[in-house]
Amino acid sequence: MTIDQIHRHITTEILDEPKREIGPDEDLLLTEMLDSLSVMRLVAYLEDEGGFSIPAEDVTLEHFQTLRLIATYVASRL
Repeated sequence: MTIDQIHRHITTEILDEPKREIGPDEDLLLTEMLDSLSVMRLVAYLEDEGGFSIPAEDVTLEHFQTLRLIATYVASRL
């Protein structure tokens, strides 16, 4: 799963702002772009698309703070 695919899902399905630009290293959590509910929606999408489960203990800033970190985490799970 690419950064672009994750970006597209966040902007269209979660934020409902398809034209919104998000840099690969832009902080999604501390800027409150994503809240806990939207992170869980993102996790569900990643699990569905990737065909794997994400343990609750992996839903951390270390893995979900930026688009790049999310893509890296997903790649490590595939």
